[in-house]
Amino acid sequence: MTSLSQSEPLGAAVRILLYGVVVLSPLASVAFIRPLTDHGFVYTVGKNLALVGFTILALQFVLSARIPWIERPFGLNVLFQFHKAMAIFAALLLVAHPVLLVIGGRDEALLFGPQVIWHIWLGRIALLILLVHVLLASFRFVIKLNYETWRFIHNLGAALILPLGFFHSWNSGGDLRLSWLKSLWAVLLCAAAACYLRHRVLRPLLLRRHPYQVTEVRSEADGVWTISLVPPEGVNRFEYLPGQFHFLTFQRAPNLPVEEHPWTISSSPTVPGVLCSTIKESGDFTVSIGKTKPGDTALVDGPFGRFSYVLHPHERELVFIAGGIGITPLMSMLRHICDTRAERSVTLLYANTGEDDIVFRDELDEMERAGAAQLKVVYVLSKPSDAWQGERGRLDEEKINRCAGPELARRSFYLCGPPALIRQTIQTLRKAGVPAARIHFERFDL
Repeated sequence: MTSLSQSEPLGAAVRILLYGVVVLSPLASVAFIRPLTDHGFVYTVGKNLALVGFTILALQFVLSARIPWIERPFGLNVLFQFHKAMAIFAALLLVAHPVLLVIGGRDEALLFGPQVIWHIWLGRIALLILLVHVLLASFRFVIKLNYETWRFIHNLGAALILPLGFFHSWNSGGDLRLSWLKSLWAVLLCAAAACYLRHRVLRPLLLRRHPYQVTEVRSEADGVWTISLVPPEGVNRFEYLPGQFHFLTFQRAPNLPVEEHPWTISSSPTVPGVLCSTIKESGDFTVSIGKTKPGDTALVDGPFGRFSYVLHPHERELVFIAGGIGITPLMSMLRHICDTRAERSVTLLYANTGEDDIVFRDELDEMERAGAAQLKVVYVLSKPSDAWQGERGRLDEEKINRCAGPELARRSFYLCGPPALIRQTIQTLRKAGVPAARIHFERFDL
């Protein structure tokens, strides 16, 4: 996720306002059309929580559809974090809904009684699926659920929750007898279905019409590969900013998995007609990435993200901090800075385990020797060999203060790496007085 550039706050505010208006529109409709009610306060609150919760669930499909107009001011990573937070919020609202109805006067059988009408069972099933949905998304890494299995469950659950919730509320909600609210419910369901079909059906079909071709598979370090792709003849490669990412679905030998994954574009947009992603073997699908061959094809969906120095033209003194394969978006930026002779000075602090884990080492050293971007590279190794002459240990507060130069508060920082490194570095920078607006970071655990 990244901070907003100076040119986008208005666009972001418009989208946030629009989201809020849609979420609150059912409550506004009920208050305007039916201002008086014979239900008590607690019961009315419980009923209204369901209206808001369902609306949020419908908008989840819009948020996750990778619609450029929605994604552009925030970046897809920020949008997905918001998507996750709103799923948790909606689940809390919908759990509270039947509880408050019972407290407000409904029979306790509403919660657990087996002898209830069919549309109450639909609501229970939808709520159970939603809770499983949220728990799996929140604890996927803890239970070591692989990405593709989680994604399959996530998409299947999403396809069930909203229709179940729709028919539950359509048949049991007293407010849904209002023609205006019925129309709104139908619009929400249709909009969610359209976004789901666009994302899951139409977009893949369009991408299959113009698959990119693998032209090179190059080893960068132990278990790290750069895949170069070119568009089909007659199709222009899409334009992107240095530091952005895309989604790739490789189509390779029959015995290799076909899965869609997000990866950073490590090449510079100044290189015409080619896209490169540098990918580390780290389990699940990526363990097979080195088996990709020239001539294989890939579906390419992008670009996404706002992690790019070009969105902050006023920043001149940059510090890049990378951990492991987190170097990839920063490498794209460094290549772009060198190619365009951008007026920037860059200090790169690059943390790894050992010498063999340093990706792009030869190229980085050459950039530094050539004086490109006034580049200073500092490698920090946690487990180096005895012959290592550089920095040792963790990339901690002391090393950042010493290696990033004096007056940290006037520099701008771009961070990419494991979540723990990001958290600790942000704490260090804030402690040193660096404004939050000058700290840009990218997580690669989407």
